[in-house]
Amino acid sequence: MVSCQSSPTDKIQGVFNADKASIKTMMKEEMGNDNAFASALLDKAIENAVIEFKISGDSINGLMFLAGQTTILSSKIQVRNDSMFAQSENSEFYLIPNQQGLLFKNKNSEQGVQLVKSDQQDISSDTKEALKNLAQKEKELKEFNDNLGKWQKGNFVDEFGDKTGKGYPYSVVRGEHENSSVIKSDVFVKTAIDGESLYFQIFNSSMTMKENFPDSEFGTIKIKFPNGEVKTEKVFFYQNTVSESPDDKNKLIYNHLMSDNDELKILIDLGTASRYYSDKYQFTISKNNLDEILAETNK
Repeated sequence: MVSCQSSPTDKIQGVFNADKASIKTMMKEEMGNDNAFASALLDKAIENAVIEFKISGDSINGLMFLAGQTTILSSKIQVRNDSMFAQSENSEFYLIPNQQGLLFKNKNSEQGVQLVKSDQQDISSDTKEALKNLAQKEKELKEFNDNLGKWQKGNFVDEFGDKTGKGYPYSVVRGEHENSSVIKSDVFVKTAIDGESLYFQIFNSSMTMKENFPDSEFGTIKIKFPNGEVKTEKVFFYQNTVSESPDDKNKLIYNHLMSDNDELKILIDLGTASRYYSDKYQFTISKNNLDEILAETNK
């Protein structure tokens, strides 16, 4: 005789949407009704919220977009001490059945989002598209992080933005920025090589904006070599780009990358080019797979 035991998830199968009225009540209780402007912003945020999950078997898939924050769930539902929970990338969420449907609650929160079962057989096409886009962004972010420090092939373009057919090697590494008001914030440093010329561009932590440099000014940078020796090299700042000086025939960084596999530590101090700047940037670069990319770009 075979004994069958039902799963706790059997009673919560289907597609669930947020009860936005309950969200509004909960959030207004927390913030109060004194600030009319904040209340109007809250109303708009809840109106634009998308909270939709599908539970099938012992899996939950969907997303919660609320007040600019997005949580994606694609998780097995686990049972611990008679409680059901699912995991996102950063948190655990409890799934608590009730008379209205299902309470969706972060384990670190006192409040939860009330979910109501809908008549849908599947999550909406808008949610599917959102999940697809978010998955693509996660894929691109993983590829970006996997390629940090590796040399890649870039393409020169003409004044119309069309590829010229000529390529160049570049790499992106994570670095640190500090000045009199900012202590060690993250930046990304792009190193590009064109012929025997080497250039640096530095971007903010989201890679959306270049850091601001002095313009048309000479300065110096410090280079720490693998043997511990520190040398100073003349550089030129132009249009938020820093390059090894064309007047300096002994290109320390370029020559090292062409001949040595060990990494260099670079310190760019904008104060050497202008007394109006106190910014310093520190990062490391190495030859890595540069020979392979140079061969590819020189074909």
